[in-house]
Amino acid sequence: MIRPVVPADLPAFHAVMMAAGMDPRSSWNRTTLEWLEQSLFAPGAGGFVALNVEEICGCVGFWPDGDDTLNLHKLATLPRHRGQGIGAALVRAVEQFASERGFGRVLLAVSQFNLEVVPYHERLGYVQANEIYAFASPGSPVPVVLVKALQTPLQKAVT
Repeated sequence: MIRPVVPADLPAFHAVMMAAGMDPRSSWNRTTLEWLEQSLFAPGAGGFVALNVEEICGCVGFWPDGDDTLNLHKLATLPRHRGQGIGAALVRAVEQFASERGFGRVLLAVSQFNLEVVPYHERLGYVQANEIYAFASPGSPVPVVLVKALQTPLQKAVT
C-alpha cells in the first residue's frame, strides 16, 4: 500500500533511507530528521511511504521547483523488499501527483556515488538532461540529472 507521508512517519522514513546502503561519501548519509521534516512538509512539498502490512518499507519525497517541475528525492526501499516493484510504485505515485497538479515534468538527481541506479530510472522513462541541479549539496560532486515529461489531465483529455 502506498500512502502520503505524515509527520509520525519521519523516524521510519529516515530509517529506510539509512538502510538503503548509500556510499558513505554521499550527502544522503547526512540527512537529519529535521531536514526531512522541513523538506517533506514545506509548502507544496510532500512524500509517500510504502507499507508491507504495518511496516514502512519504502519512501520518496518531492518538492516543487518552479511552476513546471516537481523534484523527486529520497527514493529508498528496504533491501529485503527490493525487487517487488515498491520503488516503481512510489515513483508512479509522485508522477501521478505531479500530473494531477499540472506539473509538466518530474526531475531527479542521482549522486555520483550512486550511478548504478541510473538504468533503473531510465527503465521508468527518465532521460538524462544536461541541466544544473539547483539543490546539489555544497562540496558534493555534480549529480546526474534525469527528467521525465508528463501529461497533465488536460493534455490527456485532448489526446
